[in-house]
Amino acid sequence: MKITKTRNGLRLTQHGVVISELRITAGPTHSIFDVLSVLITLLNPPGGRVGLLGFAGGGMLAPLVALGNDTTIEAVDLDRASYALFRKHCPTWRNRVQWAHSDALAWLKKQGAPFDLLVEDLSIPQEGSVGKPVISWRELPLMIRRRLKPGGVAVFNLLPPSPGRWNPELKRLAGLYPSALLIHLQEFENRILVGGNSLPSARELGNAARTALERIGSQQAGRLRFEQLPGRGLRSLLHH
Repeated sequence: MKITKTRNGLRLTQHGVVISELRITAGPTHSIFDVLSVLITLLNPPGGRVGLLGFAGGGMLAPLVALGNDTTIEAVDLDRASYALFRKHCPTWRNRVQWAHSDALAWLKKQGAPFDLLVEDLSIPQEGSVGKPVISWRELPLMIRRRLKPGGVAVFNLLPPSPGRWNPELKRLAGLYPSALLIHLQEFENRILVGGNSLPSARELGNAARTALERIGSQQAGRLRFEQLPGRGLRSLLHH
């Protein structure tokens, strides 16, 4: 892990790929973490339970605070060092995170109460770059589905296994949910899959997300495209 000082905090990278933007003051990171934070804010009901699989340096906290979101995040990760950086540089946000040092699948299996929203943001070094662990395409999606409330939502931050080629399991992953949306990011190879029993339309969620991103001054506001995947029973779940 390479740590670089930035104007607003620290940037954590592996093989030239940004793993986390650890901003130490509330505000946008101008990265994918802004988008994930907006999705948490829009799709999690007030007082809902949120789980984050893959905490890294806590890049979502600064935009979450800027959005006025006071949700407590239950996070799990195997990287103690990145969490230690978060605790050191963002002490006022410590109580916003309940962090566990564990394997994500093992942690989810032990959870009793279901979640309103789960974010899968795992990554591993892979052939001189960064990719998704195999478990992110196999056992983990099924466990995430089982650990959601009936109206719960899953958010997957996905990476292709090789440049320009997407894993054929993407279709199967979306097929776990009656309703699914795919978010394309102009500046990143990542794609974000949102799944649930019933979701807003691509137009509705896209407009709400862009408005929220503009409100915190994120450069990602005009760099997203929302795609409706085959599903049924669309209705609004926007709570903010």
